[in-house]
Amino acid sequence: MMKKILLTTILALVFVCTSCDIYEDEPIYIQVSAVSEVVNPNQYAKDSITEIPVKYKLPSQCHVFRQFYYESHDFNRLVAIESLKTGNNTCPQDEELRTAVLRFKPTSLGTYHFKFWLGEDAQGVDQFIEFDAVVDH
Repeated sequence: MMKKILLTTILALVFVCTSCDIYEDEPIYIQVSAVSEVVNPNQYAKDSITEIPVKYKLPSQCHVFRQFYYESHDFNRLVAIESLKTGNNTCPQDEELRTAVLRFKPTSLGTYHFKFWLGEDAQGVDQFIEFDAVVDH
């Protein structure tokens, strides 16, 4: 699963670096980062936006939040954080816990299964925060 995320990130980086000359002399790094905490809202409604607060830490103080990595297949959702860094400068680790809001708008009734990527354990196995979002109205 993380291989798909890394491949998507690499392709996005190639696209960003070849389609824009703003950072002509500086490399651009896009990194997929882990989620720290998620608040599961109690109610979801079809064709209505539900805000899901997601807490995370950036890899360094030189990174900025870019967007959510969001992969959907049927009723399954995989979510992680994408951050952006320009330049080769060395930066201190960022310890600030930040919050971004994932805006989820279900288009069908049913149970959506969310997996928020926490990172890998010591054996390299992906870890997730998982929950179901039941859309029944």
